[in-house]
Amino acid sequence: MVGLHEGVALGTALLPIALMVAALLFMERRARLRLAECARQVAVTDAIHGELGAIVSPVVRRRLGGRWQLVIPVPFDDLDSVGRVVRAAYRGFDAPERAVPGRFEIVLSPQVKFVPRRERAAMGATHRSRGESVSWT
Repeated sequence: MVGLHEGVALGTALLPIALMVAALLFMERRARLRLAECARQVAVTDAIHGELGAIVSPVVRRRLGGRWQLVIPVPFDDLDSVGRVVRAAYRGFDAPERAVPGRFEIVLSPQVKFVPRRERAAMGATHRSRGESVSWT
């Protein structure tokens, strides 16, 4: 029979091993969830790009409770494109996930407009024409 002191010593010796195993199991589960997020994002992106081309870049996240959240920046000034993007993204999810209400959500955000930048040489010429230096020192 094991005495109290031997039990405490055995527990103290096994505690670091148990904590390490728990940490490894947690990290493995987190890695599997991250791979699932990446696979889902690739599937949705391929579905959208296959139908419409590379007009949006969706981001897929796994939320608490196993729900999927799909964030898509879309051009709100073109409602026809928005509808087509949402339909293509919806088809990017599997049929069993589409059948269960609340299994995933699609969040639309405004797409950032591209602003062309002036060339660096042109900027330097405008600073020099006013007698200013382009250096920071």
